[in-house]
Amino acid sequence: MKKILIIGNSLSAWSIASAFVNKKVNITIIGDKNKIFGAQQLSPNGFRALKKLTENNDVKQIVHEIVKFQINSYNNNNNETRNLKNFYFNEFDLKYFSVSKEMLINFLIKNVKSKIQINEINKSCVGIIQRNTEKLEVLMDNNEPISADIIIGCDGVNGITRKYVCGTTKIVKKQVFRGVSDDKIKLLLEQKTLELNFSSYGHIVSYPFINNNKKYINYVFIPNRFFQNSNELLNKIKSIPKFSTIEWNEGYFYFYEDEIQPLYKNNVLLFGDAGFCFEPHLAQVGNNIIEDANYLKFLLEKNNLYHEIFENFSRNTSPKKRKLKSISNIVGISFGINTLTKLRDNLVSNFSDQLICNFLKKVWYD
Repeated sequence: MKKILIIGNSLSAWSIASAFVNKKVNITIIGDKNKIFGAQQLSPNGFRALKKLTENNDVKQIVHEIVKFQINSYNNNNNETRNLKNFYFNEFDLKYFSVSKEMLINFLIKNVKSKIQINEINKSCVGIIQRNTEKLEVLMDNNEPISADIIIGCDGVNGITRKYVCGTTKIVKKQVFRGVSDDKIKLLLEQKTLELNFSSYGHIVSYPFINNNKKYINYVFIPNRFFQNSNELLNKIKSIPKFSTIEWNEGYFYFYEDEIQPLYKNNVLLFGDAGFCFEPHLAQVGNNIIEDANYLKFLLEKNNLYHEIFENFSRNTSPKKRKLKSISNIVGISFGINTLTKLRDNLVSNFSDQLICNFLKKVWYD
């Protein structure tokens, strides 16, 4: 029986564990359990993949449907918000959702554990040792080695698995702020609405979600390049009445400037953020993790030669990641411009519904 070590304890780790539920393997998940915060958007490709991956229609019980996409522009000179565009997903038969990250990961954990035995080690790894062509060892933070036939890296962009497979890569780090609100008035106004708000300081995305039967709004604020790491930034964003009461938590997102590289080397497979990472402006990082896990599950059902499966997975998923990386970069630049904002706003307000639909379908389906 193959011994597989999954390094990481996040959405990526439990998604890929779900791909192995029909295989006779011994799986150990190694990683610190961190507090899960906020929510993510679940677009049609992610929702379909989640149902197939888990073979469980109960997924509908943890998601919250979003029917409206509203784009606004805030003018800090007169404190006015202008509505640029409203797009309705259901008018084009598009199903769009939000989901609590906590509930999504717990849903995957429950689904995996109902089908196979999983070993969990709540520790950190500090290195990978190649003993021979067949055997690997992971070195724990207490210097204890754990052997494996296959290692799957779900430990993120700065993890030990990416360093082992790819060596040194150029990683871009950008500031992001996240917040959650249970304001009942805002929830009533935005109960099924995904909002994108342009401002002089950056753009803010907000949408409602449900966590353990309680409703919240999830906020993500990405400063533009002029205000990245500005000491005055939070005061500026709190000067906008709509966002003045949000408790913002500072964090970062990471992506690679390098070309997307192979994901597989010497029985070590990179997955999720460890394997690919691009800017979050398409809301596709989480969706692609689930989609990739479902594709890997499909490959595992067709073949028992793991090196062939992983090589095919690496080769076949990379073209889409290159395309998404490029599109996301362009979208991020347009969201964060500080000049020609009137031109951008006028262009957005004149977008046809069909144009928006075609763009979304290109991201979700191509």
